[in-house]
Amino acid sequence: MGKVWSKRFQGADQLFEEANDILGYDLKSICTEGSAEQLSRTAYAQPALLTVSVMALEQYRQEIGIVPRFSAGHSLGEYTALVSSGVLSFADALRLVQQRGIVMQEAADAGLGEMAAVRGVELEALEALCGKHSSSEQPVVIACCNSESQYVLSGHRAALARVTIAAELRGAQVTRLQVSGPFHSPLMSQAADRLSDILRKYTFRESQWPVISNVTALPYANAEQIRDGLILQMTHPVMWLQSMRYLKERKVEWAVELGPRSVLKNLANDMTDKPRTFVFEREQEAERLAREVPLHDFIAGCLSEAVAAPNANWNEEEYQAGVVQPVRKLKEMLQSAKESRITGAQAREQRKEALDFMCLVLQTKRGPEGKERA
Repeated sequence: MGKVWSKRFQGADQLFEEANDILGYDLKSICTEGSAEQLSRTAYAQPALLTVSVMALEQYRQEIGIVPRFSAGHSLGEYTALVSSGVLSFADALRLVQQRGIVMQEAADAGLGEMAAVRGVELEALEALCGKHSSSEQPVVIACCNSESQYVLSGHRAALARVTIAAELRGAQVTRLQVSGPFHSPLMSQAADRLSDILRKYTFRESQWPVISNVTALPYANAEQIRDGLILQMTHPVMWLQSMRYLKERKVEWAVELGPRSVLKNLANDMTDKPRTFVFEREQEAERLAREVPLHDFIAGCLSEAVAAPNANWNEEEYQAGVVQPVRKLKEMLQSAKESRITGAQAREQRKEALDFMCLVLQTKRGPEGKERA
């Protein structure tokens, strides 16, 4: 995991080093050289997934830079969504998921539970099977509503076996998931209680755009809702299908998957009415996305953000160097992009340069809004 971004993202080593300092172990080695068994343990998998997804996020900002209307993440991915929108810093999110992974791993080590993906059975029928073949001592629940044809079960091993056998007798396709515990089920209640205490110690900033809750499939309204949602997420189902439907209702036409592999695009393909999804890890899809947003439009957006940001820095020398000159450069780049067709590596370099100029302006202006955007 992460080999693609180690080669493609210039800041990969720096991000891995930051992660190593926070976690207290060599995450890069585990990701790129460790065994699948070690990496599949949730205590390691969660920090690894967050770190690799943030690498993809930073590269997306450099190459594409389209400001999203919404962020959404599946299960652990919700933490990356919160990082992307400025609610959490990478460092705080990594500390949180490290502790989340530890409490979940401890619950998983009890060895009571499993998870399985099921296709070919309607949701209502699957819920009825869960009710029939499980109990409070041996619960089985719907853990994820992933798509119109795939649901994930989670719960006690013995009860899960009974439910999946009954589902297979109805013609369902069942796949045991290679995870280390019964996540998003009542068997995670003690882990949820412990995570609740941990979450109270962290500051959640105002979101720059709406983030969709896994539990409600609606945007979070405030920081307290986010804390509650992250706690409830431990024992409640991931409403991914409902989240995608909400975004379609809001006329969202494009979705960009940031992270390893293409799981979310595959789930989107199961939907009859789906957004056009790009897997950013795949260079061909990233290039196709870049072509959808012409370079001059991207530079124009950077220029607009830079000019519109309020100013609170009245030092003439700093303002000249950090605002006037970068804005002049952005105007020159915009004119050049309009006059010539720039693609490939040169276009990526110009996007990065435009983004750097914009960030310099926002940081120099020192306004509260500018600081948050930067």
